[in-house]
Amino acid sequence: MADNTHRIGSVAAVESERVVVEIDPTAASLVKAGSTGVLPVGAINSYLTIVAGSSRVVAVVTAIRMTPEHSPRSEAPFDASVRVSRTIEATMVGRIEGARYEPGLTTYPSVFAPVSLATRADLETIFKPSEPAFRFGEAVVAPDQDVWVQADRLLGRHFAILGTTGSGKSCSVMAIIDGLLSLDVPNANVVIFDTNGEYGPCFAESAERSAKARAFALGPTPGGDGALHVPQWFMSTDEHLELLRAAGGVQAPLLQRAIADARSASSSTGPGLHRVRVVRWSVESIRSTERNEKKVQEKLLSLCKGLCTCLDGYVEDEEDEGLRQVWQDMRQSIKELNALKLDKDSWEPLNASQLDTFTGVMAKMEELSAQALNALGLGSSSASTDFDAPSHFSLEDLDQIFLPQRIDLESTSDPRIAAYAVTMQMRLSRLLADERYDFMTRVPSFDDALSGFLRLLFGKKPLSSPESSEDAEERAPWADQYEGAGLPEDGHTVTLLDLSLVSQDVLNVVTALIARLVLELAQRIEPRATIPVLIVLEEAHRYVRREPDGSRSQSALVFERIAKEGRKFGVSLGVATQRPSELDSTVLAQCGTIIAHRTVSVTDQELIRAATPLASRDVLRQLPGLATQHALILGEAVPAPVAVRVRHVPDPPDSQDPRFIDRWKEGDSERDALHIHRAAHDWEAGVRARATLTGPAEASSPAEADPGA
Repeated sequence: MADNTHRIGSVAAVESERVVVEIDPTAASLVKAGSTGVLPVGAINSYLTIVAGSSRVVAVVTAIRMTPEHSPRSEAPFDASVRVSRTIEATMVGRIEGARYEPGLTTYPSVFAPVSLATRADLETIFKPSEPAFRFGEAVVAPDQDVWVQADRLLGRHFAILGTTGSGKSCSVMAIIDGLLSLDVPNANVVIFDTNGEYGPCFAESAERSAKARAFALGPTPGGDGALHVPQWFMSTDEHLELLRAAGGVQAPLLQRAIADARSASSSTGPGLHRVRVVRWSVESIRSTERNEKKVQEKLLSLCKGLCTCLDGYVEDEEDEGLRQVWQDMRQSIKELNALKLDKDSWEPLNASQLDTFTGVMAKMEELSAQALNALGLGSSSASTDFDAPSHFSLEDLDQIFLPQRIDLESTSDPRIAAYAVTMQMRLSRLLADERYDFMTRVPSFDDALSGFLRLLFGKKPLSSPESSEDAEERAPWADQYEGAGLPEDGHTVTLLDLSLVSQDVLNVVTALIARLVLELAQRIEPRATIPVLIVLEEAHRYVRREPDGSRSQSALVFERIAKEGRKFGVSLGVATQRPSELDSTVLAQCGTIIAHRTVSVTDQELIRAATPLASRDVLRQLPGLATQHALILGEAVPAPVAVRVRHVPDPPDSQDPRFIDRWKEGDSERDALHIHRAAHDWEAGVRARATLTGPAEASSPAEADPGA
């Protein structure tokens, strides 16, 4: 039982989770001299123990009140007869049974039950870890009392780190990462989605934790230093639909079937597909020449002669009998243009009779192109049974062959379909033309692509497949970068994905793709949860949000799936956000542990309370006043709600507030001009990278400093 020298009063009222304690009238002040020294009475976030049968209930102090009680004989508001009633309000969170603390209540204290301050031994009992745990910080009310977070409960039920900008969220993320790595886990799997590029310094070469970590930047030109390829062919059909913003009525079905055709073509061998594309390009060139060129007849003669020569070669080389017949028919159709009696010296356009023959030949060539696709298994009745199988296909082929082919096929029943699909085709063409998307749209096929990508995310032998020959023809695109980092061949434990250079219009799709691949891999592995992984999502409100109209992006859907189902398969989710009110409420509700930093917005505070167990909500009233690097931890991973000062993090994230005045005082105009120049020059050149400039300017002018400008 509690040390009697720590008794401060008795229970005055009990509710479902609250208790009101009346301090003993004999107490002269709000301090108590106990066996362990002088202790404050009623300090917010301190702990009380209350006798309840054979156990003691543990409660967290949330308020203290002093109320004057006037004597009936006194008319003055304050005189010598005034008595002050002092009460403490606390939230009951658990119980001490013998030498063990258990969260939750089985019995409630009665009115007049004695109440004591928690002793040092009580605090050690409450916070003593009973399973794998790491030190997260120290209790605010007892600076020499460490706060331990139970690792399996933190990861098994997901967690959220919430708070306004500058309150210490990023340091809390790294405190958790460091704590997990301190548990001697050489096979840990941690993937961090770094939205603002602020975690790079945490894994710099000088940082101790960098020994088993690897940082990749998404968005720069593939093959650049630290750049990571994310092949678009890994995307599901739904992710492709969002990428191209395909409307649901006509565009989405067209795109789905075209992608299925493209995936089917990826499994076919031989040059047939390439030859069909060459023929279609040639036919389109012939059509455009007739419509737009001035000296039409000369150019038509030249183009038709070139196509005939090409088809002659196809007929001779083709091994497939069906395709050989198609090439022969095409050659015969093109030769029918001889009936036009074209004159290379004529400046006249085609007359009506010539146009009639010309149109018939072009229609025949389109029909034969469709036959060639049918022979390759890509016709109107052919489609892959698995639309989402991550098999390689080229977006260029989708743009130039498969999507136009699908549009042509569907237009036979509704001529308006081609017009409906124009905007989607334009988006696809712009995507291919924009170098910002090369890291996903220009990734060539390579050996064990999906396997290598997933092993890279998990840090498991990312350079060579355990079951394939070391003499693979096509190495992973990141092989040289990984080897250049000097990392152990067996892999790494932390994968940092810098997303700060990814264009906003594809950011949600990229994060959805990576997270979905991790989840679906975990679902395919038996026994379940054999290879657990933690996904940390910084600035989560940018991905996991429900739009005002009720719609949700692919990233919101996949992270909601992870929040609901990931625990069963060993996929843990850690979300960090400064705007909890913009976060999908389903995801936040699935987080078993909440680490709440300073939160000013009333809307955000209410949402945090709604996602917190009822018995802990009174503790959250102090959210607006929390200091930087201080937080409240509530939920599964800690035995009781606790206010904590987060431990110091070496090599912290680059998330500190900018020092405007110091920068303005110490700035160098010449150096700043050079810095701006280099950044703008790269910007104009389409280079997706940050311009870094340290030290004084090395040249007297920007032009001299960068001769290539």
